[in-house]
Amino acid sequence: MSNIYNSFLNVVKVTSELSALQQSARDLFQPPEGFGLSSFSWTPHEKSAEHEWVCVWAAIGATVFVEGPRKNRPIGRLLLCMDLFRQTAPTTVRTVLPHSTESFLTCVFIAGSNVTDKTYDPVSLQFTTDGWPMLAEMFVAHESGRLLQYLEPEEQDLADWTQRAWLFAVPLSAISNREQFRTELVAPYWNAITNKNPGTIFPEGSAACRFPLARSSVG
Repeated sequence: MSNIYNSFLNVVKVTSELSALQQSARDLFQPPEGFGLSSFSWTPHEKSAEHEWVCVWAAIGATVFVEGPRKNRPIGRLLLCMDLFRQTAPTTVRTVLPHSTESFLTCVFIAGSNVTDKTYDPVSLQFTTDGWPMLAEMFVAHESGRLLQYLEPEEQDLADWTQRAWLFAVPLSAISNREQFRTELVAPYWNAITNKNPGTIFPEGSAACRFPLARSSVG
């Protein structure tokens, strides 16, 4: 029974740390010059029921904006999704990916000046038990499979990352301190927002999950 106790103790510890992330996320995601970030808030998409003791997926979000001399201009929404466990089986048979049994944090950008929790489907940000996105057919891969673009028809020819919807995921096991959080999550996120050259968004040796999806012809 001690294994059960220790396992649940780990769940409690991780949940506690991630709950505190809402307060520290804005400082950790310090934006580059010319950009700003609102405070983070919890999204209402977490599923809860009386018989469920823990939440297997949750997300916090903040507004990303471009700073102006008189007024800041919202350009999209930053979401940080806590994917602790996956219960949904895939509907399509694919190769099981190496990160399928990992818990991870998913960084998401959804473009738009009026993005709210009702303007996107949380299913598009979640994964199945084999490690693939639930809506894998809606994504194309960039940056050697690390950066996934959610390909709305009107976004197919847009080269600016601030006008697209995209995400990347990093295993929790690769993030043990604040510096690793900034290296693995924060730096790539702002590199994409500021449209760094292709191939330079992620650091060398990045722990970000790779998805063998079709590549996009857009940069």
